Amino acid sequence: MNEPPLRVLFLTPYYKPYLGGIERVIERLSAGMRRRADVAAVGVLTTHFEFPRHWMEGLPARERMDGGVEIIRLPAWPRVAPPYFSVPLVWFPPRAIGAAIRAFRPNVLHWVGDGWFWGHYFSARSAPPGTAVIFSPSFHTLTRDKFWLQPVNIALCRRADRVTALSPLERRAVHRTYHVPARKQVVVPWGVDPDDAPPEPRPAGAPLTVLCVGRLGEHKNQQFLIEAFAAAQPRLQRPARLVLVGRDEGGQQAIERQVRDLGLADKVLITGELTDAEVRAWYHRADLFALFSHYEAFGLVFFEAMVAGVPVLTHRVGANAQLLREGATVCPEHDRAAATESLVRLLNDDAERQQLGAQARRYATTFTWPPVLERFVGLYREALAEREATGNRE
Repeated sequence: MNEPPLRVLFLTPYYKPYLGGIERVIERLSAGMRRRADVAAVGVLTTHFEFPRHWMEGLPARERMDGGVEIIRLPAWPRVAPPYFSVPLVWFPPRAIGAAIRAFRPNVLHWVGDGWFWGHYFSARSAPPGTAVIFSPSFHTLTRDKFWLQPVNIALCRRADRVTALSPLERRAVHRTYHVPARKQVVVPWGVDPDDAPPEPRPAGAPLTVLCVGRLGEHKNQQFLIEAFAAAQPRLQRPARLVLVGRDEGGQQAIERQVRDLGLADKVLITGELTDAEVRAWYHRADLFALFSHYEAFGLVFFEAMVAGVPVLTHRVGANAQLLREGATVCPEHDRAAATESLVRLLNDDAERQQLGAQARRYATTFTWPPVLERFVGLYREALAEREATGNRE
């Protein structure tokens, strides 16, 4: 049987120029798909908003980039979104969503992230019956003020043909919270780009570099890391600096004040947002990567550091302990004393740190994009075949 060429349309509320973890996944999958003979078109249905909820002037409603990926940005009203949810809770005209679906003609809709329910729902309503739907939610435990999201995501999971999870832990959480049948659920971790470049040579007497990559704000919890770094200072056998890479998400002023109050102004560097090449250069300069987010569904930056041969220090939240099985030290959750002890040990013990770095590089190479791409293409084909076999029933 001749399989139809794939026409894959990703959905996410934020896309370029913003590029976080979810958007990075779409970018890498799109690049791989554009090189395949069995993929006719790849697109991204998104908005004019930039994370978090900031309207971007001057961007076209449609454009092509990255080798032919079609970007479709929806109109919205108003242009100022309430600062309440992780995506802009504004009016996206259903007719505009339908027009985008008709123009692109996807046979696969891939919803990446679980917040943009408006786009997800109306894209499924507008798509032809034979269209396969893959849902890749980034699961977070629902707090009391977000519990209204449960029935919404239950309905979306029912419409989806496959629901992916980044780890067995996340799979169980999605199954329990959104009542997804086991036959629909598949574990597909994210990937990283291979990185075989050697670390940069260190000048004699240069300080060790502890690197943290993540948006500066409450979720990434840089202030916890700064506290542990300050507590470690009297016990370090050689100088060390902490480098914070990431755009400001409302937390930079508090971080700068904390750095001053702790007397670390000459030991902490805040770079702001950097290009991909600049971030990779910092991975190559780093001796240790440390991040203590409140939650990580996968932690793409951990694997970006590890594939560059940098050992990781973090704590037991989300899927960290389940995913970071080699090349990493995982402390008890939010335990500052344990984080400080691990930081001191890893910075003082060159042999342990280098051994962990070698383990990290070997382990992270099993999480690269080519096998992830093959898995998703297989899921698209499975879902399309299933829809055809069942007469495209919802």
